[in-house]
Formats: sequence, structure tokens, C-alpha cells
Amino acid sequence: MAVSRAPAPDSARQRMVWLFPLVFCLGSGNEVSQSSSGPQLMNGVLGESAVLPLKLPVGKMTCSIIWSYEGEASQVTALVINLSKPESPQIMYTDGKKRLNITQSYSLQISNLTMADTRSYTAQITTEDSKVTVFKYILRVFERLGNLETTNHTLLLENGTCQIHLACILKNQSHTVSVEWQATGNISLGGPNVTIFWDPRNSSDQTYVCRAKNAVSNLSVSVSTQSLCKGVLTNPPWNTVWFMATISIIAGALILILVCWSIHVWKRRGSLPLTSQHPDSSQSTDGPGSPGNTVYAQVTRPMQEMKIPKPIKNDSMTIYSIVNHSREAEYS
Repeated sequence: MAVSRAPAPDSARQRMVWLFPLVFCLGSGNEVSQSSSGPQLMNGVLGESAVLPLKLPVGKMTCSIIWSYEGEASQVTALVINLSKPESPQIMYTDGKKRLNITQSYSLQISNLTMADTRSYTAQITTEDSKVTVFKYILRVFERLGNLETTNHTLLLENGTCQIHLACILKNQSHTVSVEWQATGNISLGGPNVTIFWDPRNSSDQTYVCRAKNAVSNLSVSVSTQSLCKGVLTNPPWNTVWFMATISIIAGALILILVCWSIHVWKRRGSLPLTSQHPDSSQSTDGPGSPGNTVYAQVTRPMQEMKIPKPIKNDSMTIYSIVNHSREAEYS
């Protein structure tokens, strides 16, 4: 099938001349138009191509196809296909967009999609019996997702339970993207930020999945409770470390003080001086039978060295010392 593409007409007169063969195909215009069911929803990827499929009526000769789209103020005709000569159909582009093309089945192909291409499109088919069939489309353009990341913060509670805060982050997130955490069995936990609790003593390892999706792409990242809590289970939290360090310092200081006090008491008891008793000379008298003075000395021993002595004959703790001096010196 040879397809000829006519350039966009330079004037309204040239356009009317080019469309003149369609007048006989369209007839008087009093025929009842037939419309297809609701609009067909189509999804496209930003920067890629999208095709709006078209199915021609079966058993009838198609005279013309008009593709249009919804503009800011009114419907804009994008291109017209003249099929009055099926062996050599003619295509006229009317809006000057080079990104529009026609496939072998006369479907509309839009290349290098932009967000501005998100709009409604219409294909109007006219057959030889002047019946009109309308196909409507709604094209939505989405960006492929990328750079899905997760962050976490773990904390070991006093009862031994691991508390995990999970966050799912997607760059360039829009309202058309859904992000949520899911537990095993695709059970939704709701939203990109969740808090879970895991007790390693009573529960096995569990896996949680962050899913981000839109109409054209789907991403997921999974994490496990065992890997997230491994750090806090092997390393105590900082508050516990500081508490233990404080207790150790206080206990060490108390022990040091007790040792120093014990040494001081031991030295003090071990160095007590001897106590001597010396009677005054005025109180000592010489008896007729005593040629000299008697001196009494009492010896005090340290308590730790005192032991119960075995009985020894003639043993005494009192020492007597007799000092002889001449009485003649006193009378001279």
C-alpha cells in the first residue's frame, strides 16, 4: 500500500481544494453518527513513543479518518487521511507537529512523549455509507521510576525488643506514584514511613518490602529485621554504656578510698609510742634497808603483735632498776 503525505496547506483555499474529494464520501451530512463506548485509557512513558490503536469497520469501505486532540480552547485537528483511493491513501498534517505519525493500520503514533501530550484524542472514521464512527482516547504520560532508597533507625528497648523506624524515599515523586511498605504476603503497612517492633527471642527473621509504582513502572527494595537489628543486639546502646561506665567509676573510687583509709589506720596503730612512768625524786625515799632508788618502767606493745605468752617462771612485765648513790654526798 502506497501512502502519500501531503504537506500542510498554506491557505484555507488550498485546504478546501485538498479536502474536496471527501465531500462525496461524507454525503449530505444528515446521516446518524455512531460513537464507540467510553474513552480508552492509554499510558505512555516520558521520552518514549505511544500508539493509539484504531480498528476500521469490517465490511465497509472507509472514506476518511480524522485524528484530533483536545486543545486549550477547542478540539484541534492533527491530521486527515483521505482513503477515497484505497490503493494510494493521502495523509495531510494540519498542526505541523513532526512527532505524529500513522501506522499501517492508520493508528496514531506519538514519538518523544512530553507531559504536554497528556490529553484526550479522537479518531473519526467515515465510511462510504456516510456513517461516522468516533473512537476516543485518554493518553497519560508517566516518568519511569528510579533511585528508590530506604533509611532506617534502630533502637534496643529495655525489654530486649528491637524498635525499627523505616523510611522509603523516591526522588522526583509525584502524586501519580504510590509508595508503601509491605510485610510478608503483600500485606500493606500503609505509607512510606512505618515503625515496627521485633523480638529476636520470640520471632524469626522477617522481611519487609518497600514498593513504589505508577502506571508504567514498579520498583521494590527489601530489608530484614535480623540484619537491621544486628548492630544494636551486639552493641549496647549509648545510655547503657554510660550507665555502666559511671557505675564502674564510682565503684573504683569507693574501693580506692577504702584501701587508703585501711592503710592509714594500720600505720597509725603500728607506730604508737612507749609510755614511761618516772616517779618524782621527791616521792622516792630511801628506806633503812634500801641503799638506792627504785625506777619503774612499763612497756606497752602494739595490739597486733600481742599474743598470749606461755607461762614462764619468774616472768614479769615490771622492770626494777636500783640506782646506788652515796649518802655522804648529801650531808657534805
